[in-house]
Amino acid sequence: MNILFAAKQGFSYNRTLTLWNGLETLDNVNLRKFEIISKNHFDFVAFNEAADWADFIYIPPFRHSDARFLYGKTKKPIIFDPLISKYLTKAIDYKQFWKAPQKYFVDLWSLKNCDLLLADTQNHKQYYHKMFGIRLEKIFVLPIGAETNVYFPTENKASNDVFRVGFYGSFVPLQGAEKIAETAHLLRNEKDIHFHIIGNGYTYKKTLKVIQQNKLNNISLHGKVHYTQLQEFISGFDITLGIFGDSLKADLVVPNKVYHYAAVKKACITKDTPGIKEIFIDGENILLTENIPRKMAEKILYLKNNPDIRNKLAENAYQLIQNKYSHVHIAQMFVDVLQNYKPKS
Repeated sequence: MNILFAAKQGFSYNRTLTLWNGLETLDNVNLRKFEIISKNHFDFVAFNEAADWADFIYIPPFRHSDARFLYGKTKKPIIFDPLISKYLTKAIDYKQFWKAPQKYFVDLWSLKNCDLLLADTQNHKQYYHKMFGIRLEKIFVLPIGAETNVYFPTENKASNDVFRVGFYGSFVPLQGAEKIAETAHLLRNEKDIHFHIIGNGYTYKKTLKVIQQNKLNNISLHGKVHYTQLQEFISGFDITLGIFGDSLKADLVVPNKVYHYAAVKKACITKDTPGIKEIFIDGENILLTENIPRKMAEKILYLKNNPDIRNKLAENAYQLIQNKYSHVHIAQMFVDVLQNYKPKS
């Protein structure tokens, strides 16, 4: 099977790397990339040559404009893996309501202009169907998973003197990073608990304001960290934090970080959502909570004071990734979808 990854950019995003690296491990799967240098001066000759070689053409996450652009330029099946709804992200998450009509149609055109549509959860699949009228038989669920050759357990680097609570993210609204800071404020008198926050982005200033106003000294901000360094940081945490946003988007997804924490064998606390419960089980391989700082603080203390439960969650989460959601498993799920694909007559 020959699969062409085609886009203007997005080849280095986590989802794309997980899929690509997983596919490389499979027999009888060949991969190529085609980068769209310019849409105004599109190289039809090079694209047609690449498309002729391919059995399927994969458009990576966030590349809605590329899906619309390439559809119709080849008879080969186009697979679009949006990962997000532009409408849900910009109009709802970021509350940029004036962008709602434009972002809705960006989604509609790109989701319709493909032969197969991927969703990371069943809840996301239902969203695409109900909001945009996409046929259910056109949408296939492919979980995010984790590159287990990049994220894996190492010697526990956590301190024996300080209980380290870790989070990384891009500070998009669905992550609710400011609630983590509010939780740290509630736990400020627990002198042996320290929070480590990695990343930057849209809600960073809002999070920083909480820290500065409350003069919190139990949080360390590490800024942006390269993808390849995340595993080392996660290894130093005693427990990890997922997402705590209030939006619909937060309820639909299972974020990258939760898979990564599990692959490194770390217990995770995250918001109780329909999306997360498609993959993880509360009390077995994850700890779910209301996204209220008081409740989040209670869960942190619970895991701190119950190391056996913490270790059980971590071990079970790790086994789940190893047995079902490694990059190799995700790649095989993807190939299974393609092998069963029947063009619409």
